[in-house]
Amino acid sequence: MYLCIDTISSAAGITLVSSDSATHLILDPKNSSEGIISTIDEALKQANSTLADLKGVFVIKGPGSFTGLRVGISVANQFAHQLKIPIIGLRTDEWWLQRTTESNPTYLQSMNKAEVYTSQGQKSQIIELEKLAPCTWLGQLTDAHGEKLSSDFKEITEINSIEATWQKVVQNLANPNAESRAYDLVEPFYGKDPSITKSKKPQGLA
Repeated sequence: MYLCIDTISSAAGITLVSSDSATHLILDPKNSSEGIISTIDEALKQANSTLADLKGVFVIKGPGSFTGLRVGISVANQFAHQLKIPIIGLRTDEWWLQRTTESNPTYLQSMNKAEVYTSQGQKSQIIELEKLAPCTWLGQLTDAHGEKLSSDFKEITEINSIEATWQKVVQNLANPNAESRAYDLVEPFYGKDPSITKSKKPQGLA
């Protein structure tokens, strides 16, 4: 049994995946800190499982909201550490691109009023929406961004369910014998490195 945590996307929830089934319970990504532990408990009950049955943890590590990422990743890291089981962090686009069999799809996610995060294959970047080249896409765009796309953009509307997507991810990435990954804690991914302005003041010991 694998615990899968998503606290940031429109598919947010707790999913338990076994070899032949998946149990998914919805989380509110805007208030995930309030209900994540109780939702995990309820998912375990519905799956007739306990913490001892967990063989690994998967967590969406971003891009996404700062608070949502911190909540999901903190809980996932804690479960992996306490239970001594492997943990794997997935970028939001890596998970979403598993939802389709379309050839060379592009993942799009609104970041702010002007920019989107885009990912295709091994390349990902944050660019201005107006500079985005036409593509076949899926993902999470705001209504305002979606309305600005020209007719040359093709949205993928037939996608796998949340449960089927997590089952696919677990099947492709889970390794019950990966003991070396048990304590490789996951760090948030924000889409780009934070901008840090270096101080112009002289540095030295007080």
